[in-house]
Amino acid sequence: MDLRLEGVSKRFGDVLAVDRLDLTIEEGEFFTLLGPSGCGKTTILRIVAGFETPDTGRVVFDADDITDRSPQRRGFGMVFQNYALFPHLSVFENVAFGLRARRLPADQLRERVARALALVHLDRFGDRRVQQLSGGQQQRIALARALAIEPPLLLLDEPLSNLDATLRERTRTELRLLLKEIGITALFVTHDQEEAFDLSDRVAVLREGRLRQVGTPHELYKRPADRFVAGFVGKATLLTGLLEQHEADVLVRLDSGAAWRACETAGQAIGQRVEVVVRPEELELSRVPDSASDLTGKVIDVRYLGSFTSYRVELPDGQLIEVAAPAGRADEGEEVGLHPTPDTRLHALPLREP
Repeated sequence: MDLRLEGVSKRFGDVLAVDRLDLTIEEGEFFTLLGPSGCGKTTILRIVAGFETPDTGRVVFDADDITDRSPQRRGFGMVFQNYALFPHLSVFENVAFGLRARRLPADQLRERVARALALVHLDRFGDRRVQQLSGGQQQRIALARALAIEPPLLLLDEPLSNLDATLRERTRTELRLLLKEIGITALFVTHDQEEAFDLSDRVAVLREGRLRQVGTPHELYKRPADRFVAGFVGKATLLTGLLEQHEADVLVRLDSGAAWRACETAGQAIGQRVEVVVRPEELELSRVPDSASDLTGKVIDVRYLGSFTSYRVELPDGQLIEVAAPAGRADEGEEVGLHPTPDTRLHALPLREP
């Protein structure tokens, strides 16, 4: 049962929240909508849920057009950012809420609630009040309530954003394992790239209501479609140069004169001006620059971050570039050379304005 959005647009007054969106989510897939605040991701989720009706286009689920179907008739599960639990009800009654609305017989209701609470490892918490639970436990109760109705699609609207960093990381690990175990299709909304990459089979990056790229986390990181995706997904520096062919290799001749290896790209021609996407971990520092292959610059900041050290290097034209390398490679104020690691092939984008 796949979900398709076909030509979906939604406007609120003068704001075009979603602009002609085409998207397919496969059955059993954990799919994430990723983008900055105001990019349209929550509006898309609400359109899928049935809380909003698109101005144009349609929503198709399992080959049925559900564009005008009410949220109740869609039968999707939803976990909200604030969990939307009922503080006056017990944990059991919170999880049972959607089942009571469906008028399930009492024995089936108890069985479904027990199964949902067991899935989130809170099967002994049924008699407790919501106020007695931690933030992470409340998040799991909200998830259990959504799962209890056995939905064909689970919608999650930034449900981890209210948790502290340590609890958020642990909870998303549990969420990923749980949803893989039960094989449910999930549509997740977040502005957190690390969260999206950790959880998702595929990710859609959005900006100002438009879809910029869909792909696996690896594809988005290593082969961003444009400057926005390159900068939003992880850290990146864009360096300009010219594509050249050198025997079997494609090279980028940077404006500084250094020649670095690039990936073969179907959409770009030799002799074309390009920008290459440089990630911090793709570079090495040298205290003795090689004038033929290195960029040169001055280290202006050194930060120890545990598993690596971050070096910020200012190039002669004033551009800043970040390098992730072991500690002790260079000191603040030192002149260094920069070059790609031996296995790196840089991703090139056509040179154009963002």
